Order: sequence, then structure tokens, then C-alpha cells
Amino acid sequence: MKISRRTLLKLGLGGGVIVAAGGVGLSLMGTRIRKPRTALKVLDEAEFSVLAAFADRVSPGQGGWPSAWELRVPEKVDASLATVHPGDANDFKQALALLENAAAGLLDGRATPFSASSSAVQDETMRSWRGSEMDVKRTAFTALHKACSAAYWSSPEIYARVGYGGPPAFPWITKKGAPA
Repeated sequence: MKISRRTLLKLGLGGGVIVAAGGVGLSLMGTRIRKPRTALKVLDEAEFSVLAAFADRVSPGQGGWPSAWELRVPEKVDASLATVHPGDANDFKQALALLENAAAGLLDGRATPFSASSSAVQDETMRSWRGSEMDVKRTAFTALHKACSAAYWSSPEIYARVGYGGPPAFPWITKKGAPA
């Protein structure tokens, strides 16, 4: 059967519309919302939820260790973002949006938002991003991972577990951090 050029173009355009519609549909899939326990300073609820899912995979709380959620890591990262340049905070938020986007996730082999994926799929996505050939994915992974790790390991509940007595007390600094 011979197909005319016009029929081929119609099929190609029709297929393109179907693919585009599917991509839009995937990108509109909902985030699995997790409620913050304190007022957010920089992130919105959806961004917070993606961060919480990521933090849970970085520090899931195994073998008697507290989880990132138990130590309020997502809230601590949000508070830290309030202290950085707004452009840097916006870049962090864009990294969360890219990680969550199901359409972008197709490149990683997943068709669901990161926050709604299973633990195994989230772990595989994170491995993929860590070793990605795309600079943007590697950079985003590094930023998210470092922020979550720093908030986790700087939690006072972790100090004794790792043999750290905590930060030194400086007599010239009051408890609120202002000079005496």
C-alpha cells in the first residue's frame, strides 16, 4: 500500500498532537501533598512536598536512626532558603519542579510525579540524576542532596549518635545570635 505525502504529513501531525497532549497531561499530574508542620518561608506546599519526598529517600530513618521527616529536614531546608539570594532560592525551586514533573520523568523511565512514585522508583530516579550526562540534572541532584544532608546531620538529635558534642558556646554571643 502506497501512502501519499499528504497522508504521511497528516499522520505525522496527528501523532505530534497526541504526543504533545500526553506530555501536557503528564505534566499536570498531581503532587502527593505533605503538610508542613511550620509556616513555610520560601517554598509552597507542592514544592515542600517534593522536597519532603526527596529528603525521605536521602535519610529514610533505618536501623534506629531518625528519618528526615522526624527531624523536620524539609522545614529546615525551607528556613535555610530564606537566608540565600532570591535567585538561588528560585533555582532550587526550579530543581524541585523539574524533579516532580512527570513528563520530564519519562526520560528517567517514570510516568508519575516524583512525590507520587514508589520508594524504589524514587531511588532509581535519584541514581539516574546523580550520574546523568545532563549537567542540569547532576547539578540539581547535588543541590537537593546537599541541602537535605546538611539539615539532617546538623540536627542536634544526631550529635550524640556520631560522637559530636555540638557547636561550641561563645561567651560573646547571646543565645539569639546577636553580639552581647
